[in-house]
Amino acid sequence: MNTPKYSIIPKPQRYDSVDASFTVTSETRVLCVPEFVGAGKYLTDYLKTKPNASKDSIKFNKDSSVVKEGYTLKIDDRGVVITASDSAGAFYGAVTLKIMLMQSKKDNGVATLLGADIYDYPRFSHRGGMIDDCRHFFGTEIIKQTLDNMALLKLNKFHWHLSDDQGYRIESEVYPLLNSIGSKRKFKHLQGKDLPLSKICRHESEESGYCHYYTKDEIRDIVAYAEKLHIDVIPEIELPGHTSSLIASYPELVCGGKGCEVETKNGIFKNVLCPGKESTYTFVENLLSEVVELFPYEYFHIGGDEAQLGHKVWANDCPDCKKAIEENGVKTPAELQSVFMNRISDFLKSKGKTCICWNDGLTDLADESLICHYWILRNPLWVKKESKKRKFILSPSTYFYFDMSYSYMPLKKTYNFNEAKFGITDDSKVLGLEFETWSEWITDKSTLEFSIYPRIFAFAEVAWTKEKYKNYKDFYKRLEFFKLYMKSKRINYSRLEKKKFGVKNVTCYHLGINGNEYKYNENLKN
Repeated sequence: MNTPKYSIIPKPQRYDSVDASFTVTSETRVLCVPEFVGAGKYLTDYLKTKPNASKDSIKFNKDSSVVKEGYTLKIDDRGVVITASDSAGAFYGAVTLKIMLMQSKKDNGVATLLGADIYDYPRFSHRGGMIDDCRHFFGTEIIKQTLDNMALLKLNKFHWHLSDDQGYRIESEVYPLLNSIGSKRKFKHLQGKDLPLSKICRHESEESGYCHYYTKDEIRDIVAYAEKLHIDVIPEIELPGHTSSLIASYPELVCGGKGCEVETKNGIFKNVLCPGKESTYTFVENLLSEVVELFPYEYFHIGGDEAQLGHKVWANDCPDCKKAIEENGVKTPAELQSVFMNRISDFLKSKGKTCICWNDGLTDLADESLICHYWILRNPLWVKKESKKRKFILSPSTYFYFDMSYSYMPLKKTYNFNEAKFGITDDSKVLGLEFETWSEWITDKSTLEFSIYPRIFAFAEVAWTKEKYKNYKDFYKRLEFFKLYMKSKRINYSRLEKKKFGVKNVTCYHLGINGNEYKYNENLKN
């Protein structure tokens, strides 16, 4: 590979410069086979071309020999040719060409592209990112802006966290109390053991009755918007824990039927669904039947994490759960949770879905079809054992939890992720990687952007580019162009990229506008 002339993230698997150039004008044609019209439109929306039949062209060709989601991109004196076997590959070729055009020399509306010969394809099929809309709600515009930048980095899965203790965020016609009660809490800002009370931005005059949810039409609009960017939207409905918003709305779902309020704190709570009552399954199945109609993709996330306080209630205080433990022949409440998760998974299979579950919600009884979403560190021997039975999505909190502070998780640490450190030695067991953005302390667009950018660029390269082609110094050099891009888009990216940068008493969370890192970063921007 000779020296590339353009800064591209994620780094292509092969990029050779060619001694040639091609001029793109407002009259340059973009010619596509029918299957690749979407990729062509993505490019023409940026170029704003007015084609003239006599001019040279940018061509999209189909070739079944190109690997799935892969593409070739050739630029010479005759024009530009992007070749792919599927629409995703054609789209990613268009994305790369757009990045090159953004960097190309321009004069009076004419851009000169330098010659190139690129062959590129993704390392992992699942390259995702999650936004938690439950702790704090961001809305349609911010979600779409995030999707735009994910597409620019060839990320293809948007994991949408829409149900948790602090709010239920989907319009429900089947269970309307989920909106009138479950989508509303007393305060916008949250308290929690991880944040000193003196840091909490809560006042007597604070917004009361913080109530937000997406209408079904808004969700359909976002799903359609993501589809054009070749991003699948994966909803998450947390089960059986992190369900205070469900129980506040319908108290009969909890053991003993004693309700609770929608939480205004961060943490783990004992308010979990009762797996011993048949009515719980009826509720969950009716609810999920309503939700799946909004999301036409294979995967569905059913949570499963941090239900341990509820396990104590199941074992000690609930006769229905004790009976269920006995009838199902299981020994522990954790195994009863696997019975619950397996039943929900089977139900969603009947709807054409494959379920994803956080790794601490899995036991040896968990159905092998459940995909393990690995977030909390486990013994590598456990990982090795489970990887023989099921597929993995990797989101280790020490590398890909973007609500963590930059002192705890600097840019380079994210970039240096290697799955072998966690007991995975066979890439075929890994569907892919995903970053997570939990929003306990991320309250608005500015703090969301601060947490995600620029770490999303490092993540994208880890998810796309083969390990042997990665190089942090080279990546950091290429990142310079994307900093200019972020400035042009007024993205509030973090300037704190290294582990030590003169901020004292930083917690593992960046704590949004109240965090020392955020305040220090605001000074650096000036």
